Amino acid sequence: MSLTQQQQLYETIQKSQYPLITFHKEATGDVVASSLALGRLLKKWNRSCDIIAPQYELPDNFKFLEGVEKIKRQSTNLKRVTISLDHPAIRSHHLEHEERDNQLHIHINSDQADFTKENIKISETSYKHDLIITLNTPDLSSLEKFYEDNTEFFFNVPIINIDYSPENEHYGHINLINITATSVSEILYDLIDSLDPSLMDEQMATHLLTGMIERTKSFKIPTITPKSLNIASQLMAAGAERDSIIKNLYQTRSVNTLRLWGKTLLKLETDVRQKIAWTEITEQDFFDTRTDEKDLSGVLEELISNIPTVELSIIFFQKGNQTYSIIKSEKGVDLRNYFSIYNPQGQKTLIKFPFNTNKQSILETAAQIIL
Repeated sequence: MSLTQQQQLYETIQKSQYPLITFHKEATGDVVASSLALGRLLKKWNRSCDIIAPQYELPDNFKFLEGVEKIKRQSTNLKRVTISLDHPAIRSHHLEHEERDNQLHIHINSDQADFTKENIKISETSYKHDLIITLNTPDLSSLEKFYEDNTEFFFNVPIINIDYSPENEHYGHINLINITATSVSEILYDLIDSLDPSLMDEQMATHLLTGMIERTKSFKIPTITPKSLNIASQLMAAGAERDSIIKNLYQTRSVNTLRLWGKTLLKLETDVRQKIAWTEITEQDFFDTRTDEKDLSGVLEELISNIPTVELSIIFFQKGNQTYSIIKSEKGVDLRNYFSIYNPQGQKTLIKFPFNTNKQSILETAAQIIL
């Protein structure tokens, strides 16, 4: 009998020694919470792991999650070079090292007459991580510089790709894609439930419920399903701290953040059909509200929640002497193609780029997208 996809994923993880969990820098709170839950699951399977999300800025309201400090913003030591000493009399106490002239010198102290350089072998074919797990990452290019600087690593190491987005390109060796799920957290719950429900504990349940609440706007989005609501109840039964989640996600917004949201909504504009919504934030707005770019994370969601018909939301903002645009698509449009002349960063449905032209040209391009 063939293995189910969940069983294949389990077997692949069991064969690994040191997995890497990663996601793109524009990831939602659902992805953050899911990465922590997955890291805890791997620990229960006696697997050490790293969670690396280069350039990711963690929103303050997710810092309450236990273990969040384990998420690293820089990738280090991905490649492993091994120096092998093939001689029965050479042991670790014979080795010394020193840094000199910007070089690391390794000394082998031996009185063995038959020990020569022929007994030394250098291997550089292995990596620190023997498995990559991506979360809500539609394609590898969404990882930007992390992928660009380590293409050999991503080519040679097996990938488990977990996502709910229909835009996912199924680039993994195992693709756990469920487009009917509301979140990565929901997919991970299904995985645990299908393999061994007893693995779920209070901390994992809190992480997964956090992800579901964040992604579904506290279960208010129109695509919510009875299954999602049932999973939420199961997580609370498993000990998820719902009150703490709600308090941190929705009741601890700083006054400054709320002021910034107020300014963006006051400047909110839409096209005639209310399919495009945009707003503008000046340096003075940031100064007046004592906020900065990282506080924009919730603004796009606010724009969308206030106008359910919106298909494209756009924020124009100033940073120093440069003006930037952040654009999000709700219909799976590959925005990178439409705005390629600006060399945008980001993923298919969420991009950012600087521009020196009139913002009207960007709005005209946006209008062409929804025709």
